[in-house]
Amino acid sequence: MKTRIKIFTFSLLGCLSLLSTYGHAENKAMDLPENQFVTLTFHDVRDDVARVGDRDPYAISTDYLVQYFSWLKRDGWTTISLKDIQRAREQKVRLPEKSVLLTFDDGALSGYTKVFPLLKQYQLKAVFAIPTSWIGTQHKDAIEAYGAHNLMSWDQMREMQKSGQVEFVSHSHNMHRGIISNPQQNLQPAATARMYNPKTARYESDQSYRKRVLEDLKHSKAILQKELSATTQAIFWPYGAVTAESEDIAKQAGLSMSFSLGTMAPLADSVKTYQRALIVNNPNLAEITQAMSEFLYHTKQPYLEQKSFIQFNLSDIAQPLLKQSDEKLSQFLNQLEALKTNQLILKPVADLDGDGKVDTAYFPNRQLKMKQDLLNRTVWQARTRTYQRVYAELPLSLANQGYDMVQMVEDIFKYNSNLEGLVLDVGQELNCAIGSTVWSADCKKQIQRVIHIKQQTAKRAKYYANISNVYLAVVKLQANQSAGLKALFETLSDDSDYIYLVMDGKTSKTEHARLLKNVQQLSHVQKQRLMVGFDLAGQSPQNHWITSRVADLRRQGIQKISLENYNFKNARQVQQQLYASISLNTNPLIYRDPFQAQQGAHQ
Repeated sequence: MKTRIKIFTFSLLGCLSLLSTYGHAENKAMDLPENQFVTLTFHDVRDDVARVGDRDPYAISTDYLVQYFSWLKRDGWTTISLKDIQRAREQKVRLPEKSVLLTFDDGALSGYTKVFPLLKQYQLKAVFAIPTSWIGTQHKDAIEAYGAHNLMSWDQMREMQKSGQVEFVSHSHNMHRGIISNPQQNLQPAATARMYNPKTARYESDQSYRKRVLEDLKHSKAILQKELSATTQAIFWPYGAVTAESEDIAKQAGLSMSFSLGTMAPLADSVKTYQRALIVNNPNLAEITQAMSEFLYHTKQPYLEQKSFIQFNLSDIAQPLLKQSDEKLSQFLNQLEALKTNQLILKPVADLDGDGKVDTAYFPNRQLKMKQDLLNRTVWQARTRTYQRVYAELPLSLANQGYDMVQMVEDIFKYNSNLEGLVLDVGQELNCAIGSTVWSADCKKQIQRVIHIKQQTAKRAKYYANISNVYLAVVKLQANQSAGLKALFETLSDDSDYIYLVMDGKTSKTEHARLLKNVQQLSHVQKQRLMVGFDLAGQSPQNHWITSRVADLRRQGIQKISLENYNFKNARQVQQQLYASISLNTNPLIYRDPFQAQQGAHQ
C-alpha cells in the first residue's frame, strides 16, 4: 500500500509538492493576507532518514524537524489550532499575522516518541490525523506503511491530548486504502472512487457509495469520541482525495472541517476544504521555508506554471480486448514519458462511422453507447506513471446533436475525480468573435450560449472533481484569425480560465504575424491564460512550421503550447522533430528516443 500512496500523492501534487528542487528557486517574501495560514503535512520522523532516496519518501529526519521548529520560534510564527481556524471562519477572531498549522498523518509511533517532546520543548501546537482502524490492531496497510507495532496507542494519545498542545482528528476509519475502481482493477482512493465489482462488471450506485463513505466517517468519529473524549469536527482525507460530494457526506457525519492536500494556501474564512502542503523527500530547513514561500506565491498566481499539452484520442488505443488496449496505452505512455510534457488532453468520445456526429464514448454514461471503458484507466495510469495532469475534452457539437452536456460531464467526473478540468471544444462557433473586434447581435448570443454551457458544466464537474486539484475550464476555438482575441478575453474574463486557440498548417505566415501582434496587446495575465495548439492532422512536423512558430510565441510570453491530434502514426516525427519545442525536460542529455530504443531492441 505504501507504494501506491507514494505514487498517488506525487502525481497529485506534481512539481508543487514540497520537493527538494524548491531549494533552488528564487526566494519570495512570505507576506500573508489577513486570515491566511500555511499548513504542512508530515508523516514519520526518524533519526536515520537518508538525505536522498530514503525507503520512505514521506519521512523527515529528527534533526531537520528540530531545525524547522526552532526557526518557527525565531521567525515569529504562531502554530494555530483547529479551534483558532474555526473561530476565524466564523469571523469571531483574526488569526495571528504569521500562522502555521502543523499536521501529522497516520498515527506513526514517532508522533509520541519524537514529535510530542519537541512540541513541548518549543511550545508548539500540532494536529494528528488518525485512521482509527489502524490503532491497536495489526492492520495490513499500517504494517506495510510503518512496520509492525509502530503506531501510537490510545493511552499515548490520551497523554498527548492532556497537554493542550495536541489535537486528534479523523483520517477516516478504513478509507486509507485503495479500492478497485475500473475493469482493469486499478486501486484508487476509497473516499472518492466508485467501487467496481469485477464479478458483476458494475460500479457501485451513488446510494451505495454515499452510504459506504458516511458509515466509515461516522464510525471514525465515534471511536475518537470513545477513546479520547474528543468531539472532533475535522476530517483529514487520506491521500488528500476529497470532492464536494464527499465533503457534503462528511458534514452529514458531523465533520464540518475538511482538509485535503494541494498547492493553495488557505484563507480561514473563505473556503470549505482547506489544502495542506505535503512534506516529502526529507527537506532541510532552507527547502521547507522556500516551499512555504512557494505555497503562498502559487496561491496568488497559480496560472504562471509552464504547461506543455498533448491532445490524444482514446479511440486510438481501443482494441477488441482490454489487454490489447492496455498494451497500446503502455506504448503511448512510454512516448509521453520520453517527451517530458506535463499536461494531457483526452478525447473520450468519437465519431466512429464518420458521419460527422459523435456516436461513441469510452466511459460509463447515460446517453452514448460505451465502446470500451478506457477513460478511468488512462487517466490514472497517465497521472501515476508519467505525472501528467489530465483533462477531458468534449465537443460543443454534442449539445447541437441534442445531448445533455451537463449530464455528460457529470458522468465523466463522477467516475474520474482525478481529472484536472474540462476542455470545451466550440469548433468554429466563436469564429465571429475571434476574427473581429466588432460583434453582431447573433455573435453575442453565441458567446453567451458558450458561457452558459461552460458555467453549467464546470459547476457539475467541480462537484465530483478532487478539490486538491485546481480545476481548469478551457474554451477551445479552431480558427486561424485572432483580431478579436483581446476582446474575447475581456468578455470571458470572469467565466473562462483559459482560451485555447488551435492553428493548423493552413495558417499563413501573414495570419501568424497578426497573431503575434495581437498577443502583444494582451495583458500579462491574459498571456498566461492563452493556450496555442498546433493541429498535426494531415501535417508533417518535418516542415518545421510548428517549430518556428512555437519559438515566436514563447518570445511573446506564451507558455502554454499544445500539439493536437497526436497519434501513433505521427509519434515518431513528433519525437524526432518537435521534442525541443514541446518538451519541458531541462536536461536534454537524458532524452531517450522511444523509437530508437525499439529499433535497437529489434537488432
